[in-house]
Amino acid sequence: MPARIIVNSNAAEKEFRDEIDCRFPYGDLDQCKSLIDRGIAISPEAAFAVLHEICRPGRGVPVSADRLIQLVEYWRSRFDHPAAEMLREVAHSMILKRDLPVDEVIARMGILAEYPGLYSALAILYFSCDDVEGRLDPIMAGIKKRWADLPR
Repeated sequence: MPARIIVNSNAAEKEFRDEIDCRFPYGDLDQCKSLIDRGIAISPEAAFAVLHEICRPGRGVPVSADRLIQLVEYWRSRFDHPAAEMLREVAHSMILKRDLPVDEVIARMGILAEYPGLYSALAILYFSCDDVEGRLDPIMAGIKKRWADLPR
Protein backbone atom coordinates (compact mmCIF):
# COMPACT_ATOMS: atom_id res chain seq x y z
CA MET A 1 0.00 0.00 0.00
CA PRO A 2 1.11 3.60 -0.55
CA ALA A 3 3.06 4.99 2.38
CA ARG A 4 1.40 8.36 2.97
CA ILE A 5 -0.35 11.32 1.44
CA ILE A 6 1.99 14.19 0.59
CA VAL A 7 0.75 17.45 2.10
CA ASN A 8 2.10 19.89 -0.53
CA SER A 9 0.35 18.13 -3.36
CA ASN A 10 0.42 20.88 -6.00
CA ALA A 11 4.22 20.78 -6.44
CA ALA A 12 4.31 17.01 -6.04
CA GLU A 13 1.46 16.56 -8.55
CA LYS A 14 3.18 18.70 -11.16
CA GLU A 15 6.51 16.94 -10.70
CA PHE A 16 4.81 13.55 -10.92
CA ARG A 17 2.78 14.45 -14.02
CA ASP A 18 5.92 15.74 -15.71
CA GLU A 19 7.68 12.47 -14.87
CA ILE A 20 5.02 10.21 -16.38
CA ASP A 21 3.67 12.37 -19.21
CA CYS A 22 4.34 10.45 -22.43
CA ARG A 23 6.90 8.34 -20.54
CA PHE A 24 4.76 5.70 -18.90
CA PRO A 25 6.66 2.36 -18.88
CA TYR A 26 3.84 0.15 -20.18
CA GLY A 27 6.21 -2.74 -20.84
CA ASP A 28 7.50 -2.96 -17.27
CA LEU A 29 4.64 -4.17 -15.06
CA ASP A 30 6.51 -3.69 -11.78
CA GLN A 31 7.47 -0.13 -12.68
CA CYS A 32 3.88 0.61 -13.78
CA LYS A 33 2.55 -0.65 -10.46
CA SER A 34 5.12 1.41 -8.59
CA LEU A 35 4.05 4.56 -10.44
CA ILE A 36 0.39 3.80 -9.80
CA ASP A 37 1.12 3.46 -6.09
CA ARG A 38 3.19 6.66 -6.06
CA GLY A 39 0.45 8.62 -7.79
CA ILE A 40 -2.13 7.38 -5.31
CA ALA A 41 0.17 8.33 -2.41
CA ILE A 42 0.56 11.88 -3.72
CA SER A 43 -3.09 12.84 -4.23
CA PRO A 44 -6.31 11.93 -6.02
CA GLU A 45 -5.28 14.24 -8.89
CA ALA A 46 -1.97 12.38 -9.28
CA ALA A 47 -3.82 9.07 -9.13
CA PHE A 48 -6.08 10.19 -11.98
CA ALA A 49 -3.02 11.46 -13.89
CA VAL A 50 -1.74 7.87 -13.86
CA LEU A 51 -5.10 6.59 -15.09
CA HIS A 52 -4.96 9.19 -17.87
CA GLU A 53 -1.61 7.80 -19.02
CA ILE A 54 -2.97 4.27 -18.89
CA CYS A 55 -6.12 4.86 -20.92
CA ARG A 56 -4.51 7.26 -23.43
CA PRO A 57 -1.13 5.81 -24.45
CA GLY A 58 0.68 7.74 -27.13
CA ARG A 59 0.31 6.82 -30.76
CA GLY A 60 2.59 4.03 -31.77
CA VAL A 61 3.21 2.91 -28.19
CA PRO A 62 3.41 -0.89 -28.30
CA VAL A 63 1.00 -1.89 -25.54
CA SER A 64 -1.92 -4.28 -25.69
CA ALA A 65 -5.44 -3.56 -24.54
CA ASP A 66 -5.09 -6.53 -22.17
CA ARG A 67 -2.08 -4.91 -20.46
CA LEU A 68 -3.91 -1.58 -20.20
CA ILE A 69 -6.98 -3.24 -18.68
CA GLN A 70 -4.70 -5.08 -16.25
CA LEU A 71 -3.17 -1.74 -15.20
CA VAL A 72 -6.59 -0.10 -14.80
CA GLU A 73 -7.72 -2.97 -12.60
CA TYR A 74 -4.57 -2.71 -10.48
CA TRP A 75 -5.13 1.07 -10.19
CA ARG A 76 -8.73 0.54 -9.12
CA SER A 77 -7.83 -2.15 -6.58
CA ARG A 78 -5.47 0.31 -4.89
CA PHE A 79 -7.41 3.58 -5.18
CA ASP A 80 -10.48 4.42 -3.14
CA HIS A 81 -12.26 7.59 -4.28
CA PRO A 82 -15.94 8.29 -4.97
CA ALA A 83 -15.20 8.92 -8.68
CA ALA A 84 -12.79 6.00 -9.14
CA GLU A 85 -15.32 3.41 -10.30
CA MET A 86 -16.92 5.82 -12.77
CA LEU A 87 -13.52 6.65 -14.27
CA ARG A 88 -12.52 2.96 -14.32
CA GLU A 89 -15.53 2.31 -16.55
CA VAL A 90 -14.62 5.23 -18.79
CA ALA A 91 -11.01 4.05 -19.03
CA HIS A 92 -12.18 0.59 -20.12
CA SER A 93 -14.31 2.14 -22.87
CA MET A 94 -11.39 4.24 -24.08
CA ILE A 95 -8.98 1.30 -24.10
CA LEU A 96 -11.50 -0.74 -26.09
CA LYS A 97 -11.92 2.23 -28.47
CA ARG A 98 -15.60 2.69 -27.68
CA ASP A 99 -16.66 6.33 -27.65
CA LEU A 100 -19.17 7.19 -24.97
CA PRO A 101 -22.30 9.19 -25.86
CA VAL A 102 -21.75 12.92 -25.36
CA ASP A 103 -24.80 13.20 -23.09
CA GLU A 104 -23.39 10.48 -20.85
CA VAL A 105 -20.05 12.28 -20.63
CA ILE A 106 -21.84 15.54 -19.77
CA ALA A 107 -23.67 13.76 -16.95
CA ARG A 108 -20.42 12.26 -15.67
CA MET A 109 -18.73 15.66 -15.81
CA GLY A 110 -21.53 16.97 -13.61
CA ILE A 111 -20.75 14.28 -11.05
CA LEU A 112 -17.01 14.91 -11.25
CA ALA A 113 -17.53 18.66 -10.81
CA GLU A 114 -18.26 17.95 -7.15
CA TYR A 115 -14.62 16.89 -6.61
CA PRO A 116 -12.53 20.04 -7.16
CA GLY A 117 -9.09 19.81 -8.66
CA LEU A 118 -9.41 16.51 -10.52
CA TYR A 119 -8.22 17.96 -13.82
CA SER A 120 -6.80 14.66 -15.08
CA ALA A 121 -10.11 12.90 -14.42
CA LEU A 122 -11.90 15.71 -16.25
CA ALA A 123 -9.52 15.26 -19.20
CA ILE A 124 -10.23 11.53 -19.29
CA LEU A 125 -13.93 12.27 -19.60
CA TYR A 126 -13.31 14.93 -22.24
CA PHE A 127 -11.41 12.50 -24.46
CA SER A 128 -13.85 9.61 -23.95
CA CYS A 129 -16.24 10.68 -26.70
CA ASP A 130 -16.32 12.23 -30.15
CA ASP A 131 -17.84 15.63 -29.40
CA VAL A 132 -18.07 16.92 -32.97
CA GLU A 133 -20.44 19.71 -31.91
CA GLY A 134 -18.13 21.03 -29.17
CA ARG A 135 -20.73 20.65 -26.44
CA LEU A 136 -18.16 19.65 -23.82
CA ASP A 137 -15.96 22.72 -24.18
CA PRO A 138 -18.16 25.21 -22.30
CA ILE A 139 -19.00 22.61 -19.65
CA MET A 140 -15.35 21.81 -19.08
CA ALA A 141 -14.45 25.50 -18.98
CA GLY A 142 -17.23 26.14 -16.47
CA ILE A 143 -16.06 23.34 -14.19
CA LYS A 144 -12.46 24.53 -14.34
CA LYS A 145 -13.53 28.10 -13.55
CA ARG A 146 -15.66 26.92 -10.64
CA TRP A 147 -12.72 24.97 -9.25
CA ALA A 148 -10.32 27.87 -9.76
CA ASP A 149 -12.70 30.26 -7.96
CA LEU A 150 -12.87 28.11 -4.84
CA PRO A 151 -11.02 29.43 -1.79
CA ARG A 152 -7.71 27.74 -1.23
